[in-house]
Amino acid sequence: MLDEPKESPRGIAQIAAAVSNALLGVVLIAAGLAGLVAIAVVTLDIADQTWVSLGAQITAELGSDVATLLATFQIDIAVILTTLADQNNLPEFGAWVRQILALLMVAAVAGAAPLWVARALWGRRSSRAVLLFGVLLSAIGAFGLLVTGAPQLIWGLVLANGLLTLVASRTARPSALRAESAQA
Repeated sequence: MLDEPKESPRGIAQIAAAVSNALLGVVLIAAGLAGLVAIAVVTLDIADQTWVSLGAQITAELGSDVATLLATFQIDIAVILTTLADQNNLPEFGAWVRQILALLMVAAVAGAAPLWVARALWGRRSSRAVLLFGVLLSAIGAFGLLVTGAPQLIWGLVLANGLLTLVASRTARPSALRAESAQA
């Protein structure tokens, strides 16, 4: 009788990539959900605020001594905030909060991709999508490091996770693909 081919043990790269992608997915989902809750609370708090009312609130909370000093030099925080908002095309708080809320919803949903990649790597079902995910993470990490101009932990971790996923996706190839590439 023919013996079934034995599966090779998982390599360190596969285990590390599966764990790092699973952690990335869980962190993205948790951060997205925490952000959604925080934005919901902030939305209720500042929904009726404008740049002028925010400036007035800041001035009121500074205290009477500071408010008198600002008035002496004719500095109005409400006017400064409104001018800066107009110059930078910042929307009022309602639209701004909705845009941030949409970004956090995308981040919460995007947490599912690393979980899918971790499952595929753990089950040794590497595919072109896993390889593409590794390339994408590596590119995002490298671009983040390039743009910030200094080593930052988050971009370094994203780059390392992407490279680890690339290495693991190459070692997790199904035996049929290995046989085809060996014949070629």
